Amino acid sequence: MSQPTGRSTVLLCVDVDGGTLLARHGGGFLSLRVYLLFQTFVERFLLFAIPLMVYRATGSVQSSGISFLVEWLPTIMMLPLTGIVVDRYGVRNVFLGSNAIRLAVCFLFFGILMGSESAAAYIIVGGILSLFNLFAYVAFEKHITVLESKDEVAKAFSFFQFNQQSMQVIVPICGAWIVVHVAPHLLFLISAVSYLLLLLLARAMPHDEHRSQVSVGNTFKAIKNAFRFVGTSVTLRWLGILMMSTNFAFGLMYTALPDLVLHIEGQSEVYLGSVYGLAALVSFVYFLSSSKIAEKELVEPLGVAAALIIPASPLLLAFSTGVPVLALSFCLVAGPLVAFSVHARVVRNAAMPSENYALTISITMILSLLGLPLSGAYIAVATSHLSVPTAIICASVVALLLSVVSLRAMRPSYSHA
Repeated sequence: MSQPTGRSTVLLCVDVDGGTLLARHGGGFLSLRVYLLFQTFVERFLLFAIPLMVYRATGSVQSSGISFLVEWLPTIMMLPLTGIVVDRYGVRNVFLGSNAIRLAVCFLFFGILMGSESAAAYIIVGGILSLFNLFAYVAFEKHITVLESKDEVAKAFSFFQFNQQSMQVIVPICGAWIVVHVAPHLLFLISAVSYLLLLLLARAMPHDEHRSQVSVGNTFKAIKNAFRFVGTSVTLRWLGILMMSTNFAFGLMYTALPDLVLHIEGQSEVYLGSVYGLAALVSFVYFLSSSKIAEKELVEPLGVAAALIIPASPLLLAFSTGVPVLALSFCLVAGPLVAFSVHARVVRNAAMPSENYALTISITMILSLLGLPLSGAYIAVATSHLSVPTAIICASVVALLLSVVSLRAMRPSYSHA
């Protein structure tokens, strides 16, 4: 489809089989797929490496919880500003700015960490990078809004999730070996070079002329109106709570997994990477079937089932902390995230306003992402008094009950999605 954007035309097309998103500006073509694959690889590598480096430096699951808390809490606090920036300055400019800042941060920490290992430095850089990852993420969310039909949105997000999950396979398999054998400061140098390449790729993207007219003086009013819109929408309010419960369950397992696996005698970081990779492989099943799933109108039932499976799966730790149960539990938490994420976005997009789209999305994401720092804070505090499996089981019961209540409250909204 083509959409007028002032002086020129931007053409977006979705290749269902390959999941390719292409943008054309004035006759030249840019494969957004290439950009997203490369960016996701860098982001996933750092998301995998930083918590693992924190755990290696301290040997403490409490430190892993604090790392997860610092990584996400400042990001969530900045979400309204993120939406304002994307709406006002455009997708291309946000991609450029976020890559430039991440490049500078990684290069700075390359120098700081040279010849030393500091858990505090890892935690700080993780928080900063997480914030600017979110700017790029919200920009992509807005980019997808030009797609017209619900099926197109579902397929586009299926590719996005496939991209995320494929990197979850690739990164752990090679990432664990890299973390063990490459000096920490060199990891940040490699990341800096990667963000430099992403910056060059982003320069080739078309300018997007349709931007919000919200002035600096009206920023707080716009944020207030967006909060009011989300708060008065039954769909968005309960969907945010539902996404929070699933993210909370995922955060519990993701944060505690290094401690759970590496405390099993004879297991190494490379084995930990294989557990992450196995979970990602489960997600491929959904993406490979995404076209047929959309055609048979199975997006909703699979998404609802995933919303229950994800918080319930950590309860398997009540039966065993052995390797097979750990792997199965994490697979059932991380694997169905593709089905749930696609369904949640389709429902959310149907309830969104046409104005200040990125701002409103950022408000809905506050509740959703709040589950991640909450899980980190919970692990940091609860494991001081309970064993790690017991702490996870107790929290999973609460997350499951919250998901059930949210799904019941949202039931009347499905017919309008």
